[in-house]
Amino acid sequence: MRGCTKGYQWARVLLLGLAFITACSTQRQTPGSDMVADADDPFTDPRFTQLPGWNDSALRQSEAQTQDTEETEKPRSFLELSEGIIFSIFLVGASLAKLALPFLAL
Repeated sequence: MRGCTKGYQWARVLLLGLAFITACSTQRQTPGSDMVADADDPFTDPRFTQLPGWNDSALRQSEAQTQDTEETEKPRSFLELSEGIIFSIFLVGASLAKLALPFLAL
């Protein structure tokens, strides 16, 4: 430490002291309530010992959804199918052309 000045040494000591103080102050002396385990007996909790009644609302909802989709679904005509195929071919060709144009320097 021959080349270091006294001001640099003091700054170094202050930085180390600040680091030690902040490290010691971040440690907790008592555990928080979020880290404490609940030691109650789970078999006395009514949420686990008493079963809820049967609820078929989810079943009715799924049955209603399946009935709605069958009614709205219509068979597609040959014209609609061919339009979809041509449009998808056009989209794929356009995206490939967009990728290829920078390599062709156009």
